Amino acid sequence: MEQELKLRLLDPTAWEQMLAHPLLALQDTPAISMHAIYYDTPDATLQRAGLAYRVRREGERWVATLKGEGSAAGGLHQRPEWNVAVDDARPCLTVFTESPVQAVLEALRDRPLLAILETEFQRIEKSVSWEDGSRILLAADRGEIRANAAREPILELELELVEGDPAAVLTLGAALCRDLPLLPDAQSKMLRGLLLAGLLPEKAAPRPKAVRLRRHDDAGEALAALMLAHCHQALAELGACLAAPVAAEPFHQLRKTIRSLRSLLRFSRPLDPEKRLATLRRELANWFHGQNTRRDYDALGLYWAQLRDEMDITPEPLAGFLRDQAKAAQDEVELRAVVALLLSLWALLLRHGLASSQPLQDFCEGRFRQWDQRVRRAHQAGEDVASLHALRIQIKNLRYAALAMSPLWPGQDSKPLLKVLTSLQESLGGIRDAQMALERCSPLAHGRKALLAYEAGLLLGYLQARRSKHLKKCRKYWERWRTTARPWD
Repeated sequence: MEQELKLRLLDPTAWEQMLAHPLLALQDTPAISMHAIYYDTPDATLQRAGLAYRVRREGERWVATLKGEGSAAGGLHQRPEWNVAVDDARPCLTVFTESPVQAVLEALRDRPLLAILETEFQRIEKSVSWEDGSRILLAADRGEIRANAAREPILELELELVEGDPAAVLTLGAALCRDLPLLPDAQSKMLRGLLLAGLLPEKAAPRPKAVRLRRHDDAGEALAALMLAHCHQALAELGACLAAPVAAEPFHQLRKTIRSLRSLLRFSRPLDPEKRLATLRRELANWFHGQNTRRDYDALGLYWAQLRDEMDITPEPLAGFLRDQAKAAQDEVELRAVVALLLSLWALLLRHGLASSQPLQDFCEGRFRQWDQRVRRAHQAGEDVASLHALRIQIKNLRYAALAMSPLWPGQDSKPLLKVLTSLQESLGGIRDAQMALERCSPLAHGRKALLAYEAGLLLGYLQARRSKHLKKCRKYWERWRTTARPWD
């Protein structure tokens, strides 16, 4: 079973910097020329069977490779692979005599095989030993994918586990991502080539498979699996953010996933008695709060668009100002910093897991009762700005955790509670945004640019009026929440 972490280099000018990184030290290693031809039948039988077949020249030799269906969550590719030395590039599936899929291949013995795409690149590789004794094969590839007349560059680093613990590959990947513009890539060269050739439809990044929760599962194992799924999802969403850096929606979705992950980390704290996850929990919180400026201006832009449409306002200098402020708050280096945190968390969960001897349902019910009481205590603090903000944080933590664990209570048990928690969170969010608008827009409303000041004043008034409505709704939803049945009681 091949296991490798594929990292895409986002900045072509950083190639030499990557090779010279102390953990790689590839700058003096000679390159090997690679030229691969991928084959399939005219009706894509191999592709439909989940198989990839190529013949590749590696320096002076030819190697035929058959890869089976596997997974590529978070950029960690895990799949069966069979390699056979051959004489030349001519396709011949009968060489894979030891493959478990030989029956499929036998049925294709007399079928024509067509070249569907090619890759040609220079590979620099060497084997290293990691600090835990694991052996990792480093492979830096630079070249191109060719499909018909289309071309696409290859700039990537593969960390393949030769022997040892998969967590070693992730730990090395995290260390490299801290220093270099690298991003885990779930797409293989062949998949990229199929997309380039138009042989596969362009699709949004698939969401990781849902983690199946059972009441009697070990609490530590189940919660670790949930957090790993969140890590994989966040890494996929980060790719969408970097591909469309100005778009608000991919950024908003990434923040939601990270926020949910942080809630699960807090929820699981009793299962981490050695506090191995404490530092990462704090660093994720710091990263999350570091994105607040962009989030605020994105939100103000959406509020202004809604008000502008209602009042049919033109011209609108405020829209441009808010857009420029959101753009100025974008920091690709800071955005990428979360990659190393996610890979480090992934490695820690693989290596150490979470300690538990409790069934999942027993642990969750006890933990939710504790969090329920925290929410009630936060509500008793009053309705000043700081107290409502603290209540909102407690509500969000409870809602995200309850949403993740809702499969434990099938049927309608958790839906009424989740519905009222969502309403409470939205109302408290509206109150928070009104306060945020005062901080962000008040200087504009008192500025010298008359039209900009006028529009900022309109937005402030609009959000302050909404604040009063949200506060009334919050009181109503609180009473509803107070009397809603808890599935954990």
